[in-house]
Amino acid sequence: MKRVLCSLALLAALPLRADDDPAKSLQFVEDFAANCVSRNGVQIQVKNTHPTRRIRVWLDRFHMGVATADRSRSDLAPGAEPEPLGCSRTDSGAQEWRVVRVIWID
Repeated sequence: MKRVLCSLALLAALPLRADDDPAKSLQFVEDFAANCVSRNGVQIQVKNTHPTRRIRVWLDRFHMGVATADRSRSDLAPGAEPEPLGCSRTDSGAQEWRVVRVIWID
């Protein structure tokens, strides 16, 4: 009985499976939206690639390498269309989004 309890304790201490990391189910996607292509850029989108679980993601926007005050939060359903964030270029320069946090919401 003591060995069984020790074995269960060791199993509980093992790292989580890879699919338990919601960040692995987050994907950035590029789309050639006309308003972005006219600025020599692409539309940046974010999507959930997990087949069954919903995720919540917080993103910070950077413009020309400088953090802006914009922090977005999105709830992404499995199998849903990607959610547009904005163009990779504005009239004044490049912009990007960086992941702050990702969690499962189910």
